[in-house]
Amino acid sequence: MIIHGVNDPRVSIDESNQIVEAMRKNGRDVTYVVYPDEGHGIIKYANYYDKLGRIEEFLAEHLGGRFQPWKKTEGCTGELR
Repeated sequence: MIIHGVNDPRVSIDESNQIVEAMRKNGRDVTYVVYPDEGHGIIKYANYYDKLGRIEEFLAEHLGGRFQPWKKTEGCTGELR
């Protein structure tokens, strides 16, 4: 799972795009979520809770266990790519 804020001043979105492309090229399953209005940390309320729900679902899927199904948070700008 890769989560990226487009406005990140430390890590360019191009770097995340390259990692995702390489993983998919090598047959790896990757969940890639981009927040166009966030920076290095996902801090806006709606985006933060959206991120937590996506992480919970991802971990349950890959590690097993129960989870509350993810649903998009109102006002969230996250994009699954």
